[in-house]
Amino acid sequence: MRVPDPVADPRADWSSGQLRSARFDDVYASGDGALAQSRAVFLAGCGLPDRWQGRRRFTIAELGFGTGLNMLAVLQLWARTRPPGSTLHLFSAEAYPLRVEDAAAVHRAFADLAGLADDMRSQWPRGARGSHRLEWPGLGATLDLVIGDALEAVAGWDGKADAWFLDGFAPAKNPDMWSAGLLVSVAAHCAPGARAATWSVAAAVRQGLEAAGFTVSREPGFGHKRERLEAYLPGNQTATLPIPRIAIVGAGIAGAALARAARALGAEPQHFALGPMASGNPAALVSPRLAAGSASAASLHAWAFRRSVDLIRRTAPGSIIATGALRLLRSKVDMDRGRRTRESGLFDTDTLSPADEGLWVADALVVDPDTLRAAWLGPVDPREVASLGRVAEGWALLSASGEPLAIADIVF
Repeated sequence: MRVPDPVADPRADWSSGQLRSARFDDVYASGDGALAQSRAVFLAGCGLPDRWQGRRRFTIAELGFGTGLNMLAVLQLWARTRPPGSTLHLFSAEAYPLRVEDAAAVHRAFADLAGLADDMRSQWPRGARGSHRLEWPGLGATLDLVIGDALEAVAGWDGKADAWFLDGFAPAKNPDMWSAGLLVSVAAHCAPGARAATWSVAAAVRQGLEAAGFTVSREPGFGHKRERLEAYLPGNQTATLPIPRIAIVGAGIAGAALARAARALGAEPQHFALGPMASGNPAALVSPRLAAGSASAASLHAWAFRRSVDLIRRTAPGSIIATGALRLLRSKVDMDRGRRTRESGLFDTDTLSPADEGLWVADALVVDPDTLRAAWLGPVDPREVASLGRVAEGWALLSASGEPLAIADIVF
C-alpha cells in the first residue's frame, strides 16, 4: 500500500513558470486555460447544471483534488443556478496535497473565483491524512476532502455520486489513479444514472470504465486535445426525496450537535427536552483521544477531533474559553500511545508536540458548554417525551398520558 506523505507535497515545481508535479512529471492544469478546461470537460461533460435542477440534494465526486479548481468551478456554477433549498455534497481524494501557497498562486489568476477560493484556502488541510470537511454554509455546500490513497479513500466513502470527475495525472505517469480496481470502485459509488467525465482517452481508461459497467463515448476535446471521454451508468437519475421529519429528545451537547447537523442538511428538527440540559459543568475540554486499538478507530477519533474544533471555531467562537492543553502522560502505556499519536500522520503538523510532562495539543479547546449549546440548539419544546410508538406515518413521540406530541421519520 502506498502511504502518502503526511505533509504537503514537497515536489510541486514552478521552475517552468507553470505548476508541475516533479513526482509525476506532469502539469496540474491545462496550458490552454485551467478554469475553461474544468467547465468544458467536467461540468459540461457531466451535464451540469441541468442535472441538478429539481434536486434537493446532488453529489459530485472527484479523483485528483490538486489545486481545487474543479471544485471551485462547481461551487461558482452552483451559486448561480442552485435549486432553492437544495444542498450540494462534494467528495475528492488527493494523495499528495499541495501547499496552500501553491494553490493561492494558481487561484490568483481567476479573479471571479476570489471569494470562493479564499474560503477554500482558509479551510485547507494542514498536513493531516484522512478526511477533512470544508463548508460553504451560505451555499448549502460541503466538500469532504480525503488525503490518502485514492483506492482506500473511495472504498471508505459511503456516498453515491451523481457525477464523477476523473482528473488524476496522465495514466502513463500515474497508472494507479486509473487502475481497473479503482474504476470498479468508482462505479460502485455511483447513484443510478450517474455520469463520469475525463480529459483522458487512453485505451486503458476507456476499457476500465467499460469493464466497470459504464457506457463510454468520445466527445470533442478541449484545447489541444482532440477528444475527451464521457461515461454513463444505466438507470434513471435519483428522484428528489422529501425532507425527512426529524425529532431529537434531549438538549445536551449531543442533542445540540444533532440539531445543527440536521439544519445544515436542510431539515428543521423538532427538539424536545425537559429539565436541566447537560451536566451543568462550567467548562469542557475538547481534546483528541490517544492512539489505541485499530487504525480505523484512530482515524475516526482524529477526524472527530479535527471536525469538532473546526465547527466550534466557525459556528460558536464565543464559547471558547482557552486554546491549547497539556495532555499528561504518566504511565509507559500513555507515553507509548502519545508517541504513536504524534507519528500517525492523522493530525495537522502543528497540532501535537512533545512536552516535559506529556503532549502539548495546540488545537485543543476549553469551551463553555452553555454557550456552545445555545449556538447550536435552536427552538426546544419543553414537553417530556415518555415513549415512542410505531405508527403508519413513522414514529409517534408520546407523552406520559399517551398523547402524541409529534410524528417523525427519524428519532434521536
